[in-house]
Amino acid sequence: MSETLAHAGVIADLTDEQHLAAASPRTNLFIEAGPGTGKTTVSAQRFGVQRFAAAHRHDTRAVVAVSFTRAATYTLRRRVQRLWGPAALIWPHRIVTLDSIMCDLLHDLMRQQLVIWPNTPMLWPDGNIKLDVRDSWNSTSGTVWTTAFYELYLSGRQVGLRQAFASSKAARFPKATVAPLIEQGVCTHQDVRDILTLALQDPSSAARVRQRIGDTMRSLIVDEVFDANDLDIAIIENAIAAGISITLVGDPWQALYTFRGARPQAIPKLLKRTGVGTLKLTKSFRWQSAEQYNLATRLRSGQGLVLPTEQLNGQLDVDVVLALYWAELWKLGGGVLPLAFHAFKGGYEEAAATLLLNHVTRNILDLDATYLNDALTALDMQDRDAPRKLEPELQNVVEILRPGGKSAVKAAYLQLVKVIGSVSARELRAPHHNHTKRLAQLQERLIFSGRPVPGLTTHQAKGGEWQVVGLCLRQDEQEALAAGLDSTQDLHRRIYVACTRARERTLELMPQPRPASRASKRRKDRASTT
Repeated sequence: MSETLAHAGVIADLTDEQHLAAASPRTNLFIEAGPGTGKTTVSAQRFGVQRFAAAHRHDTRAVVAVSFTRAATYTLRRRVQRLWGPAALIWPHRIVTLDSIMCDLLHDLMRQQLVIWPNTPMLWPDGNIKLDVRDSWNSTSGTVWTTAFYELYLSGRQVGLRQAFASSKAARFPKATVAPLIEQGVCTHQDVRDILTLALQDPSSAARVRQRIGDTMRSLIVDEVFDANDLDIAIIENAIAAGISITLVGDPWQALYTFRGARPQAIPKLLKRTGVGTLKLTKSFRWQSAEQYNLATRLRSGQGLVLPTEQLNGQLDVDVVLALYWAELWKLGGGVLPLAFHAFKGGYEEAAATLLLNHVTRNILDLDATYLNDALTALDMQDRDAPRKLEPELQNVVEILRPGGKSAVKAAYLQLVKVIGSVSARELRAPHHNHTKRLAQLQERLIFSGRPVPGLTTHQAKGGEWQVVGLCLRQDEQEALAAGLDSTQDLHRRIYVACTRARERTLELMPQPRPASRASKRRKDRASTT
């Protein structure tokens, strides 16, 4: 395998640690890679080693790399093509999201009649069974504020749908909306995961999953393995049982997706249970100053610390501002322009505001709004080039909004309704505080005299790096940092990721003290005379 690396001309760019990880002959390997240690590079190189190894020249099965987001797969795909050339990704070899693998496995179970979707024989009489899998239901209908929700279940091998109830109300897609779509073979990626989870409880289905993996893959590389949930871990374990080569890559300190069901604490148990060996990448290329190197070292060793500070006053001397929540970024004033209002929930008004936000971030920061694609889907705008085509109309909305004041917010919202109505069948509701408040938040950024700094949550910043990073920390986050971080604590891992995005320096942004009210001044004066 070393010969393969040398032939590709990439061996000179590797440290000894990286070379050992990329070219390791171990069939099953876990690569622990901290911030800036070249995780993506090593993953790309190991992909090429597995792809072009002489020992597997006549093996027609695929080398597959998976990650949990499209952005991560895109980055790895580009790196593989740059290092190994276009031939590296000739079908069946591919780099995809783990959801793509889940879809393939469920489709195979359906072809084997181990899972039977409603009305499948009627829909696909030729036996070519394929679901129409979507990211969400946002493009089909608006949500309903209710405790009721739908869930899929297996009765034997037959997929069914029923209504269930939660303890509190939330914006949900009702069973009545979803049922006819399910019967047409339309579903979401979460539906695929739910049914596959249930199917794996059946020994026959589990055996078929192992067979499918073994028949179609010879090597599987899993990026960010500490973000894996129970189903992801089950698929990995079945892949190991199928006898294919497994490479797991990740960092226990950067597991952020427990709110989606990730179980980072289960990964060490998986490694021990399956006998997967471990290699560590310890040399980071990110740290360009002794200050940032010492910060990262102290964080990882659990030492408490207090970050240097910068006052929030006018133009900020940082490249990006990070917070654990979008709401905290919007509280920072006009000097910070967040790339989202909050985690996208799918409302049409929110989608329209996101489209306008994207117009602003593109023009000021040359960056897309974080949930632009979700917004386009919610508005059922099939043309992904629509934001560019709508630039004159959206700029008109901006000009209406820019002068400031509540009347400008209302007028801008009404104009935005017209813009959306010209390209989408989705109808925005009449002006209301809940629908216009996002435009009011955006207005503050438009009247800022300088150039605002982009604002991101820690989750969105994961994998990125900047020269100087400003952090907005709440009191509980400050206290955790001062006491020392623990990689087993979810909050602590999020703080760690935020603190390790900078190459040069990490600062905590401190709000300007608010001027005392007249009443408080009078109380202070009275106290001074007694």
